[in-house]
Amino acid sequence: MQRQFNLSHKYYIKRAANRELIGGLCINDNKEIAIVGKRSKALGLDRFPFNKDEMILPISEQVKTVIPYRSKILSSINGRSVLNSTFSLNSHREICLAKSCGKGGFSSSTKNSRNRELKKFLKSGGEAVEQSQLTPAQLVDIYFDLHGKRWGKDPGNQSQMLAMLTDLRDMIFGYVLFYHGKPCAYQLITKTESPRWICFDYVNGGYDRQHDEFCPGTIVTWLNVRAAYELCEQAGKEMRYSFGKPTAAYKDRWCKRAPLGRTLAI
Repeated sequence: MQRQFNLSHKYYIKRAANRELIGGLCINDNKEIAIVGKRSKALGLDRFPFNKDEMILPISEQVKTVIPYRSKILSSINGRSVLNSTFSLNSHREICLAKSCGKGGFSSSTKNSRNRELKKFLKSGGEAVEQSQLTPAQLVDIYFDLHGKRWGKDPGNQSQMLAMLTDLRDMIFGYVLFYHGKPCAYQLITKTESPRWICFDYVNGGYDRQHDEFCPGTIVTWLNVRAAYELCEQAGKEMRYSFGKPTAAYKDRWCKRAPLGRTLAI
């Protein structure tokens, strides 16, 4: 992407006394944080389906620093590290993070209901296929078909999505639902792993409304969240599964909210 768009990136890193890497930051054109700024949007980078609802900087908690670039989507993870940040003066901006499938998360009745819906779907001719079993081209075709059936419009970024899924294949996560051999629900989800947590970003998706009696959107959401939880449990890491900004009421059924901060000009 840097070569394709002729981006002028600079990388700043911080090391501890023992030379351990404890922080890093990527800047575009020496003016803004890479990917999330206005310059990146003007270049067309926003046509690549990355979520930009929360920014987690790779900075150790032991670091106390000033970020001389503006942002309104700073993660609460960085709150104590970024000295010129505020979470109270940011227009109540929040991110929706999926509830846990374990203690303190979804209720037993909710989990039982979701599992019953899944079993009913599978017994009626449904199938859940792990997305890694499909090629990037197949996933893009499925995504565009189901996005159109759900939302009635074309996202218009087919080539960018194909390039992204091809180059970042190991960072794509989730399931595709099929009903009698035809795709009926899919969500584009990206996955990135850190030493203490695994981040999942639900970008967007679609489903065939012809099968509303099975609630395919709910089923694929449950499958993906449950699989993410199980992966994190196996790795002994925290799950951070983002549904993005609180733009729809259904997100509160699946999520808890976390505050976003902003960096103050200095």
